[in-house]
Amino acid sequence: MRSMVSILSRLVVAGMLAFSSASVVLGQDHAEALKREWVTASKGRTEFEVSDAALIPSTLALAAEQSGCRYKDDIKDAPVRFIRPEGRRLAIVFCSGIAVGSHQVFDVRNVLKPTLVELPFLAQPDGFGTTARPGWITWEKEANIFQAETGSDISFARLRHIYRVDRGTGSFVIVRIEFTPHIGTKDEWTTIWDAPNWSFPAKPN
Repeated sequence: MRSMVSILSRLVVAGMLAFSSASVVLGQDHAEALKREWVTASKGRTEFEVSDAALIPSTLALAAEQSGCRYKDDIKDAPVRFIRPEGRRLAIVFCSGIAVGSHQVFDVRNVLKPTLVELPFLAQPDGFGTTARPGWITWEKEANIFQAETGSDISFARLRHIYRVDRGTGSFVIVRIEFTPHIGTKDEWTTIWDAPNWSFPAKPN
């Protein structure tokens, strides 16, 4: 009887080990399949655009959907942009809104788990906060700056936040905020805040 119990125990353990090994293999295969989606989308490029929702890697699509981003509505007119400022891998996704839409930025260094980026943003009347919806983003590659413009559907007034990507940390740094009372051109923006050059107090003698 003990011999029979011992045999059954061994069979159960062997079955559990086989199931565990199969799960690991299946998990690895799934991860490789997800990575291949990114290879297919990029076609060997480091910076590119995708204007077909069906070609967006599923991990990014899931992250966008979980953040409430309706990226499919306007993707043909506002393609998803994949860029690499200062070596950081980012996806800029336009999300439709009921009145006014906004881009969202996702960190895609880990393609299996893209993460939503919060950017510094003016918190009226006297401080700064963060937001995942900073407005319409343009990327000025040569100057290494992002411009995020926001407004409303009931006013022509606009705010524009200027960011750069810090070379050391890869984080977004806000360098300037501009305002225009109407839909204007480049020369009609007024700077309302400019990042100062930090100066720390001298050490006492």
